[in-house]
Parts: sequence; C-alpha cells; structure tokens
Amino acid sequence: MYNSGSRYNTGHLYNRILLPWHPVPWYDRLGFAVPVVVNKQLEPVALLHDAYEIIVHQTLGSEDRLEFKLPVKPGAEALETGMMLDLAGSVYRAMVLANEEDDSGARYWQVEAWALWYDLLKAPDAPAREWENAVAADVLAYLLSGTGWQAGDAPASSVRPFVFRGGCNRLEALREMERLFQVELGFQTKQKTVSLRDAAGEERNVFFLRGKNLRRAQEERNVIEQATRVYPRGRGGLTIATVNSGIPYLEVESGYDPPPSAVLVAEEFTDPNQLKEYAQAFLSAVSQAQVSYECGIVDLSALPGYEGEKVSLGDVVTVYDEDSGIYVKTRVVRMRYFVEEPWRSEIELAAVRKDLSETLSQVKHSVALFDTADMVDKKDIEQLSVFNLLLNSRAESGTAYWINDGWTVDGTQGYSGGASFKAVGALGVSKTLTQTVHPAHRDSYVLSLRAALDNIRLGPNGRVGVEVVIHYEDGSSETRFVSLVLA
Repeated sequence: MYNSGSRYNTGHLYNRILLPWHPVPWYDRLGFAVPVVVNKQLEPVALLHDAYEIIVHQTLGSEDRLEFKLPVKPGAEALETGMMLDLAGSVYRAMVLANEEDDSGARYWQVEAWALWYDLLKAPDAPAREWENAVAADVLAYLLSGTGWQAGDAPASSVRPFVFRGGCNRLEALREMERLFQVELGFQTKQKTVSLRDAAGEERNVFFLRGKNLRRAQEERNVIEQATRVYPRGRGGLTIATVNSGIPYLEVESGYDPPPSAVLVAEEFTDPNQLKEYAQAFLSAVSQAQVSYECGIVDLSALPGYEGEKVSLGDVVTVYDEDSGIYVKTRVVRMRYFVEEPWRSEIELAAVRKDLSETLSQVKHSVALFDTADMVDKKDIEQLSVFNLLLNSRAESGTAYWINDGWTVDGTQGYSGGASFKAVGALGVSKTLTQTVHPAHRDSYVLSLRAALDNIRLGPNGRVGVEVVIHYEDGSSETRFVSLVLA
C-alpha cells in the first residue's frame, strides 16, 4: 500500500505514492507507526519507513513534539522545513532539519516537528474585545476566527468576564481562556478544530501493574509551590472582603506560623463573588503538597487484542506497585513515547488537579510568608517583596509556563540549577521563549539572566537577546531589546 516497488527507497522523496488515495487511516495506533509526509490536503506523499529513533514528547497543556532521524541518501535531500507529517492520525509540521553525523561518520537528518496547532503562535493578531458575561465556547470561536481553525465541541461552562487586549498570539490567548474557564483544549490536527473538555480527564480503566505493564515507579512530594493562605485580587484592586465577612483572604489550616501565602492576581474578574469562587478552586489546588509519579511503562495497546489498554495524555489511570507501595488513581500529565519500542515509554502522573500548572502562572509570590494579622490592605499587598516573577526560570520543569517556539531543555547544564534552556540558531529562523508576568506597581524592575553563547554568526537583521514588552494601564506599550551580542 505504501511502497511503489523500489526496494531501497531510491526515488524522489523516498517512495512517492502513485495509487489513488482514499481517506483511510494508514496507522491507527502510535506503537510501531511510521511518519508519513502529507500535502496541504493531508494526502500521503511519502512513507518515511527508514525513520528511526522516533519519539513523541507530550506535556498536558503545553507540548506536543515529534522527533526522529532519517539516513541521508539519494532523495532525502527533498525534505523541507515546514512540510507536514502524519503520525498515527496526528499532524505535525517539520520545524528543524539538521544534517548531522554519528560516531561512525554516517550522516543523517535529525527532524524535529511540532504539532500543527503550534501554527496558532503566528496567526494574525485579533482585535481587542471584552465580554461582560461570556461562556467558553463564545471566546473560543472568537479567538480562532481568521486562523483557518474551527471551534469544535464545548461543554457547558460557567459565565465569566473575559478581556482580550490583543497584542499577543492566539495560542497564548487560548491558554489564558483555558485557565480562566477551568477547561482543557483538545486539538484535532487533521480536522484543524479545537474543542473544549472538562478539566478532569477521561477514565480509561487501565491498570499499570508490576510484572504486567509497569517496569518501574517512583514518587516525589514537594511543597515548593504550597500556599495555605491566598489573597485574591481582581481588576482595580478588587478584593473578596465584601463577600467574605470582611476578610480579604481565604485560608486552610496548616502547621506553619505565619502561613505560606500567595497573592492571586486575576484581573479578569470584576465581581467579588466570582473572584472568590475562582480563588477557592485555586486554593484547593495549591494548599496540598504536590505529588508526582514517574513510571516506566509497556504500552500493550500496540499488540493485537490489547487495544483497550491505550492511554493518552490527560487520561485517568491506576498504578499499583507493591515494591514501592504506590497505589494511586490519577492523570497522565506527561508522556515520552518511543514509537518503535513502546515498551521503553515513560509517563508522568500527578495526583493534583489539572489546572494547577495553569493557575500557578497567576501566583505573584509563590511562597511569600505574611504576618499573622487578620487584615492586609491593598497597599500592603502591593509592597510585597517579590524574588522572581518568572516561573520555571531554571528549566527544572521542562518548558512548563513558557510559550516555546524552537527551544529545547538541556538537562546537563545549568547555572543556579541543573538545567537550562537551549536554542540552536538557524539562518532565517526565529526562535523565541516567551512568558507573560503581571508585576506589582513598582517604579523599577531588574532583568537578570546568565547566557552562554557559542559560534554566533548573525545573518541580515539577525539578533540575539532579550525582548521585553511593557504594557501600561492606559493601554499603551513599549518594547525594549537587550542584545547579548556586541555590535
């Protein structure tokens, strides 16, 4: 079905499919699938059956990347950046093609492709708009207008105020909508639709057991982001005091004195009751120690008769490991899937609510300790001393909290931690790493970073540095660029 008869793939773009195409999925399982080059109509053009070391990286709410290697041989030079690839029904766009050499001297293409929904990063800007009472489906349809993507299914959601100020990419706006309405985005890359689903995950009734499909399991608990007292702040300094017996904060009992506290900035809210409701959901997520589990698994769904064992990102699964004492039912929040060797795959589970990572982006002082006084006014909150407004600034949680366009994480080198962000430049290619922060009302701020530069050769209009876009309350903005390369 996929081979034109050339045994060794010597034809143009490997084996071009010459037979009439019918829209039938050629791979319906990720295990043992092979990347397929497709055209703009998503019709198959070539089967890359020589691809090897095929790995899919997925993180709930932030990442979906495909990477693989391909031997350099006649015809392979027809590969192009920007081409689309289908892997088991998911469509990716090749963003990086690197011609590399292994220890034996053999050359190969290192291909990095991103899920097609990353195109929304560079979709044309949409005009600013404000909703006083909107449901998630209304905002979704507006944010997708003019992008070539359509809104899909959406569950009933609560009514929320929503402000889209423009000046940001569509994907960033969608993530903000996701956080505000406490829903999850589901991207159907073949249909180019975006659906919404409840932030709870689908119960798969899949069990990972030692001796069956669980190779290893480990547990980690931490209180780095824990806060048991939260001061919600809405638009214009709005607090919840008027609907919370005069008290401007929410709190749960803890053994700390003073309690670990956080200021929750949610300027989308103009109603104190809605602000309190949102803060209660946030507090329930951050008041407990964070628990995560890393498991080495064997994907049995790649075998005939075990299709019901399929697990996807966001699904709820059960892990029982007698050796470690782990018995938990929770969600898959990260996957590293070895397509050729499904038995080597790894998943990360979290026994916390889905929206933790998104709502944490609203914490301005993650573990700031407050006095034990019952009342704190607006001025006191604004004068809190903040250590670092950037979340995951040391890449210790991968690319979480960042909008990533072309960067990777180097887990072998770091300055203040064990990891760092890394980008390999390419002529004519822009690579950015973006995060939006909401600082307090101070007069000055300091931008601090440490960068290692090697073999920098700038092309026409090329630059390497840090760009800061400052938005003011009057709606104006200014952009400042700090170059890391001396002219």
